[in-house]
Amino acid sequence: MKPLPKSIRRTAAVLIGLTFFVSGLLKLADPVGTGLIVEDYLKFFHMGFLKGAATVLGAILALAEGIVGAALVTGVAKKTSAWAAAGLTAFFTVISIILLVANPDMDCGCFGKAIKLTHFQTFIKNVVLVVLCAVAFLPPGSEKARNGRLAAFILEAAGLVAVLFYSAFRLPSIDFTEFSPGTELLASADNDYQAEDGLLAVSLYERNGQTGAFAESRLPDSTWTFVTRDTIERNNIRFPEDFALLTFHDEAGDARDELAVLGKVMVFSVPAPDALSPKNWSVLASFLDKTLSRGVNPLVLVTDASCSAIPVTVKPYIFTADRRTLLSLNRSNGGATYFDDGMLVRKYSYYTYPDDKHLDRLVDRDPTDLAITAVSRGRIRAHGYLLYALAIMILP
Repeated sequence: MKPLPKSIRRTAAVLIGLTFFVSGLLKLADPVGTGLIVEDYLKFFHMGFLKGAATVLGAILALAEGIVGAALVTGVAKKTSAWAAAGLTAFFTVISIILLVANPDMDCGCFGKAIKLTHFQTFIKNVVLVVLCAVAFLPPGSEKARNGRLAAFILEAAGLVAVLFYSAFRLPSIDFTEFSPGTELLASADNDYQAEDGLLAVSLYERNGQTGAFAESRLPDSTWTFVTRDTIERNNIRFPEDFALLTFHDEAGDARDELAVLGKVMVFSVPAPDALSPKNWSVLASFLDKTLSRGVNPLVLVTDASCSAIPVTVKPYIFTADRRTLLSLNRSNGGATYFDDGMLVRKYSYYTYPDDKHLDRLVDRDPTDLAITAVSRGRIRAHGYLLYALAIMILP
């Protein structure tokens, strides 16, 4: 079999490499989200016993994708990278065929949480990669590696590892969840927001100098003081699909999600409370006190309110929520999310809790400006790194 011209084979290899590199990079930038995707796959293939290793398995696979992609684009270790790319493509294609036939209710996760594809779209994408592999690697060539590209490959591999460690201890630079800065929360899970336009009867309650409006079916707890009754227009109330829904419950099992939309609120999400050490809980409790001193209402959302590791000082603020909801809200175990009148303003991982000066600015500044700044900075960092990575790989 006569090989195709070198330029065509090289172009096909670069296209495969870029696909693998971007796919691996997006997954490494959100290792927790990638772990959730792997959990879905393990559950589908009846391998739930590996659930505890889902995040590690996802990171290893994503790192492999990214490194193989970088090798293909830079042109180093051509035979090894060709076999690796062909093997990964074959593996992904078989998986996509199974998903296409079974059609489970799950995301393919080809590009992490950033780009969602249907099972059919995933299958077509893998078929295209198979064709590109045939063009690039058949028959096996004996081309020498491109001179001077080893340094570029090493930089790219090191960069991928750095992205993984950065994202493991901080939050993703770009938030692809439904809880991104600027998002507004749905106040409650009842049907008040789905009613027809007109007037809605509400009761106004006051607490710590802040006033909240409550529907008659969702009155607050005894910490709020009744002020008066009033009516508000329904016309400008959006339907639930326009909002993000953060549902959590009190000890009695009642939904209390309206607490997150009243005034300034700091939500501490702890999807694995038993995994937090006493020192971690102490840091969280200290930060909780700092938010209280600035008139910010703290809420601590956990998956298990009966966890013995929860300090007594934190228990009054404990509510329970679904693990996936908490991991979507904040990718950090023990992370904090700041809301102002229902708008999600900023997120912090356990390792990046704001200091006193930052907290003061958070409370005093306009929440919309803060949310826009958070989104802009994250996107600038992510896009800047991507442009740098592509330049290092592609430029001679």
